[in-house]
Amino acid sequence: MSPKTIPESYVYQAPVFFVRAFYFFFGVFIIVDLTFLVIILNKSEPSYRFPIFMLTFILIFMYYFSTAISHKIEVWGNGKIQLTSLRKVITTKAEDIAYMQGPQIPIGFIKMRLEKEKAFLFAKMGTPSLNKVLKTIKTADPGIKFDRIKY
Repeated sequence: MSPKTIPESYVYQAPVFFVRAFYFFFGVFIIVDLTFLVIILNKSEPSYRFPIFMLTFILIFMYYFSTAISHKIEVWGNGKIQLTSLRKVITTKAEDIAYMQGPQIPIGFIKMRLEKEKAFLFAKMGTPSLNKVLKTIKTADPGIKFDRIKY
């Protein structure tokens, strides 16, 4: 394939500090919660054990799903999109995204409603690389609805 036929791609990678800080504080939150749950479990009656185990399961489940938050997005001119997270890589097309919602503050998550699931992207709004990615997505599919996203 000649270089002229390969569509140009744009990449946005979330700031490493932001991603590490998120997982660090989330991990500390879970460890503190589990510690308190173990303390309560040791002092509680047997009837309270099931709710405590359920809370523990929910905390672990939350951490598992938080690892699917994407920290990198790559968009090609033809509308192909690749989202990379700690746990998985999602490959989709711009036409498969119905809606994108930005964070309420300058640093947060962009929520994307895909055909079968929702995807989240760590984002620092206003960065040039993110703006190029968003423009490319909007150009590939003008029908995508953007909410709280300015590029």
